[in-house]
Amino acid sequence: MMGMVKTIRFCSGRFGPWDVDLAPSVYPPRRDTELICKTLSKIEGKGRKAVEIGCGSGVVSMALSEMGWKVQGYDINPYAVACSRANIEKLGYSGSVSIHEGGLGESGWRIPDDVELVVWNLPYLSPPKEGEPLLEPIEEASMSDMGGKGWSFELLEYLRSRGNENIVVVALFRIDPDSPSKPWDWSNSGWSCRIIDSLRMGDEKLGVFCLWKTGFGIPAVRVDSCESTMDYSVGLPAEGWQRIVADNQVSGRGMRGSRWESREGDLIASWRINREISELPSPGLLQMSIGASISNLIKCDLKWPNDLVSATGQKIGGILIEANSLDRGFRLGVGINSTSRTVEGELCHGWRDTVGELPRNFIFDCVDSRVSTIIEQDDRIPDNSPKSLQIDSWKALSRLLSRGQEVGYQGKECRVVGIDSDGFLHIVSGGKRKALSSTDGLVWEFGNNVVNE
Repeated sequence: MMGMVKTIRFCSGRFGPWDVDLAPSVYPPRRDTELICKTLSKIEGKGRKAVEIGCGSGVVSMALSEMGWKVQGYDINPYAVACSRANIEKLGYSGSVSIHEGGLGESGWRIPDDVELVVWNLPYLSPPKEGEPLLEPIEEASMSDMGGKGWSFELLEYLRSRGNENIVVVALFRIDPDSPSKPWDWSNSGWSCRIIDSLRMGDEKLGVFCLWKTGFGIPAVRVDSCESTMDYSVGLPAEGWQRIVADNQVSGRGMRGSRWESREGDLIASWRINREISELPSPGLLQMSIGASISNLIKCDLKWPNDLVSATGQKIGGILIEANSLDRGFRLGVGINSTSRTVEGELCHGWRDTVGELPRNFIFDCVDSRVSTIIEQDDRIPDNSPKSLQIDSWKALSRLLSRGQEVGYQGKECRVVGIDSDGFLHIVSGGKRKALSSTDGLVWEFGNNVVNE
């Protein structure tokens, strides 16, 4: 084997240059490796323990070591194990990195209880169909995703079964075209799922995601009834991921103090966000990006600045942010109708009209993970970029606009052209571009249904 070993140089950002030895069938460091390393360069280890699954040449394990992590690397390919060990010894990382043969799904394999970070460049080649050529057996096992829901779901199930809620997973997925492994399986299973970076390689798009159990084990407060979940949330603990969900609220409110009427079975929830609002994108952009994520979940439209609506303009829900100078952080409220009803003469819809008979607890868990994905903080998880939230918000609003949605401003027709980093709506009216910070004078026309703001 030694005669077939080749040496390549790896250098990416703060990592390297490293002259890495590679044997045949060992996955070489490529642009996807660089993408993972770019994310890891933002995560300080501080002497804590990490595991890399599928260590290949050992490059990612060495990058983790550079960031201060104590690393255990695993690979099912014995050649990869031999190469990683040789590279780690040659380049001086033996004191902080150990390499072992084995991996997820093998009898007796487990992630140690004190590990706080798991990293995996997930195999993303689709399993070969009958009659298609196969890779060599070792390459097939290390580079191809498994059938069903993929290796990602196997890891999710493993972590769920062990009950350790303090782990953060950094994983690379192929997101276009779809692989069996999908990050969205995690966000529909009570885990938060934040994309950190992405890369287009030819006809494939890869994304690096941080995945964690929403709230890291802090349960939501659940009450039968309260005056307002927004008011109740003020009294929640001033640290960690805090939220309340109520079966009923007596005095709910929306934008500008308007009354929010709820019924049994609706989602009524509020979050106490224990972060300085100055650390995050503007409240307007947060409202929009959270609305965008929820609109994708319940398959409805997003109407600026905070309304979830049906395709014909009937309100389904809304998002509200409140803050005051006496309280660190801010409060976030989400209300979503479960069923259709008439409120003050106006027909409203619910999620059962768009996604069917999904239980409220499932809706709450999915909304909770999506709010957490945008806002929750941990030193192992890089924050979202305002630009990515802006893009997501505009994509959601564009779905509504793409159907020929008509909008008026101060009695004149206008054209919606964008959302800025403050969450302001940009329109063109009378040949001039304007940035709107409020809904005053704005009218949305859904067919014969005119919605005055």
